[in-house]
Amino acid sequence: MLLYGIVAEDAPLAAEHGMQLIKAAKLAAIVKSGEPEISHESAVVLAFGEQVMRIHQQTALIPMRYGSVLADEYAVTQHLLNHEEGYRTRLAMLANCEEMGIRLPLDSASDNAVTMPQVSGHDYLLGRKRAYAVPEHVEQQATLLNNALTGLYRQHCAEISVFNGQRTYLLSYLVPRTELQAFRDKLNALADSITDIGFISGPWPPYNFAS
Repeated sequence: MLLYGIVAEDAPLAAEHGMQLIKAAKLAAIVKSGEPEISHESAVVLAFGEQVMRIHQQTALIPMRYGSVLADEYAVTQHLLNHEEGYRTRLAMLANCEEMGIRLPLDSASDNAVTMPQVSGHDYLLGRKRAYAVPEHVEQQATLLNNALTGLYRQHCAEISVFNGQRTYLLSYLVPRTELQAFRDKLNALADSITDIGFISGPWPPYNFAS
């Protein structure tokens, strides 16, 4: 069974063809039975994301990444029972929130990578670690953005990721819908004072705050 997300048992959801709600512990998993093999066709993955977005627009949702599967209805029920407390807490935190993202560009790891040197293995590993680390100036820019946006988001997190073949430092913000316009306005103002504020995306379902 392909998982789309977790909602409250009494969540107001419109019926969707092929979708099923499996309920336990005052929670409900939104699932779809399908082929045993997960398709990686772009159209299928895109359709999954669009479905998650529609659910997110209707109710508080803990969204699942594409490819999250459980064997059968029993396994889904046990999953809800095993994660009851955590899911309830998470739903309360995500209620009426959107995810916004800022991608700060990073140099390619290969640009900073060290060639096999005539030094010890320890020094070589340290060099490799530095090649894949977030540069200090990018960390400083992230801190500047976090501080400037304080009061407009509930939580934030950061990770190195790849976007369109480019390594980036992704800053994710969980933004209450009541603060969304103010958050965007603040970003627009910051864009005038920061040379490279990066690529701004969202609003999205809160994937990066789902666990």
